[in-house]
Amino acid sequence: MMARLAALLVALPLFVAAGTAGAQGKLEMFYLAAPDCPYCQHWESQTRDSFLASPESKAVKYVEIRGETLRRPIDRQHYPAEYLWVFEQVGPSRGVPRFLLAVDGKVVISAYGTGGFTDKFLPALREAIAKRQSMEKT
Repeated sequence: MMARLAALLVALPLFVAAGTAGAQGKLEMFYLAAPDCPYCQHWESQTRDSFLASPESKAVKYVEIRGETLRRPIDRQHYPAEYLWVFEQVGPSRGVPRFLLAVDGKVVISAYGTGGFTDKFLPALREAIAKRQSMEKT
């Protein structure tokens, strides 16, 4: 009995670490857009497909949130129920295209425009992926 208890106490931290390793570093990308946004249309026609085919895209869950028009903010009603936590963190959004990166359920990067995607969002995503991969190795 004592030997089994000792084995369990040794194995328990390993089991807990294995179970939480997959949960740590969960990456989610949120793309906020409106149908009458010319910059959104540009990103969708020029960049979205290549991004979705990229290694970076394979490492992140990609979610699109669409408003109705540029004239109205993207608000709580536009978010699926499972992503209301994102709205609660960022609030209503008038600026689109907007790119959000969430790590473990916390929005850590918000970038606006196609330039913001290239200059701010992608480098932050790559850094988050590298951090997650280094955590998985340990």
